Amino acid sequence: MLLPRPTTATYGHGTFLLDESTRIHASGATAETAHWLQSVLRPATGLPLPLTGQAGTGLTLALDPELSVEGYRLHCGPDGVTITGADSAGVFYGCQTLRQLLPAETYRAAPVPGVAWKIRYGTVQDAPRFRWRGTMLDVARHFMPKPQLLRFIDLLALHRINTLHLHLTDDQGWRVQIMRHPRLTEAGAWRRESQRGAAPDAPGDQRPHGGYYTQDDLREIVAYAAQRHITVVPEIDVPGHSQAAIAAYPELGLVRPIMVSATEA
Repeated sequence: MLLPRPTTATYGHGTFLLDESTRIHASGATAETAHWLQSVLRPATGLPLPLTGQAGTGLTLALDPELSVEGYRLHCGPDGVTITGADSAGVFYGCQTLRQLLPAETYRAAPVPGVAWKIRYGTVQDAPRFRWRGTMLDVARHFMPKPQLLRFIDLLALHRINTLHLHLTDDQGWRVQIMRHPRLTEAGAWRRESQRGAAPDAPGDQRPHGGYYTQDDLREIVAYAAQRHITVVPEIDVPGHSQAAIAAYPELGLVRPIMVSATEA
């Protein structure tokens, strides 16, 4: 089953086998996607899958501006698999479909012996219905370390999600390094414990929690996502939901006296 479900998918009789002789044919705007495809297919298959700029039998990546934006067409036959995209994103999404058409073991991170890396003959064509396909990840309330966040981005790319709304600050934590205001992460990124449940009198779990992303971390996250055609939209939640910032810099807070008239009293 292909997820998300493509616009059309038709299958024929026969399969194409990836083996030691299989090459990836790509050049120009498709070369970066070809390098990514090598990196995700090699660990499980153990195949070299060398990259060449010339056409031939194997895996071919190409562009066709006549297709819909971010759309692709994947055709598999005796000469191999040709993935044609309207743009770089379309080619990338076609490669994700190629992974889904291979045996499930292709998602393993180490060599899997004894698997025939076959792709069924047929044609799959698809294009997204929506330009903005987003997911919001709240790392302010519960921090997600960078390696897990990069893994999360891989999962978004697998499902053709193209926008990551990254919620970086809230009352429960400040997760982005600001050089001019170091206490935002020294103090605001950490808490003694987390509340269990939503009730006002809910007990704490007595487990310290915290963490933040350095500016270099965020540059890496944005670049990693961009390679997978995902735009990172950061959320800095101010002036509301700013208790983490106020804990770091109490002078930012303001306590106003409540004036009560004699009649109200």
